[in-house]
Amino acid sequence: MQFIEKIVDNKTFQWFIIGVILVNAAILGLMTMELTPETHHLLEVLDNTCLVIFCIEIAMKLLVRRLDFFKDGWNVFDLIVVGIALAPATGELSVLRALRVLRLMRLASAIPSMRRVINGMFAAIPGGASVAAVLFVMYYVAAIMGTNFFGKTVPAHFGDLGTTFFTLFKMMTLEGWPDIASDVLEHHPRAWIFFVIFIVFTTFTTLNLLFGIIVDAMEQAKEADARSKMAESGVEITEESNEMRLAIIEGDVKYIRAMLTEMAPGKALQPPAGE
Repeated sequence: MQFIEKIVDNKTFQWFIIGVILVNAAILGLMTMELTPETHHLLEVLDNTCLVIFCIEIAMKLLVRRLDFFKDGWNVFDLIVVGIALAPATGELSVLRALRVLRLMRLASAIPSMRRVINGMFAAIPGGASVAAVLFVMYYVAAIMGTNFFGKTVPAHFGDLGTTFFTLFKMMTLEGWPDIASDVLEHHPRAWIFFVIFIVFTTFTTLNLLFGIIVDAMEQAKEADARSKMAESGVEITEESNEMRLAIIEGDVKYIRAMLTEMAPGKALQPPAGE
């Protein structure tokens, strides 16, 4: 069992699995092209070989970690993805075989930097949901106003609530919104007020706030990953802020400089305040 554990935790084995994932990605891409039956059969064999390797890897992890295997969400994700690939090729479940391309998502669990990005994205969901709720309220209010203001004169863009929602979405992405505005301004010269306010509050304000939440979550995920590595290395972890840690380091540096410049025979220095 220890031998299997050494293999699973070995960096070379992990890079081998990443290589298999990349090869499998190339195989699945080639299988979408028009190929001869012999070439397609060869690619099927190689694809199944990759699947067997993934199954062996999952089995080895289950043997080593047992129930602890399911405590890691990434292990569960790998198990589900590989399990989908084992679905029968015929019958009602054959549609699941089309989802075997999800095996490529295993790169996210195999590469730490990608895993950190995904963790940051999930960490941003609570704050992002609040921003999304505010954005939806803005959309709903603007959709009702746009339908009432411009629905009769410009039905192609504001004919009903659903059409208005889609028009507002295109405006928020800044894709083709001048054409929409030009069609409306022909009938409503002051409609530019509506467009400017909507774009400012959605594109330039709310979306930037959402991006800020995501960036902050990424930083927190990066810091959590660094703390985890420090804990594994036996480094003491403190809860002070970055500013406090920097202040402590500066105080230590000043004390060392003073000790080096002022040290004299028979003279002892007192440690800085707070030590």
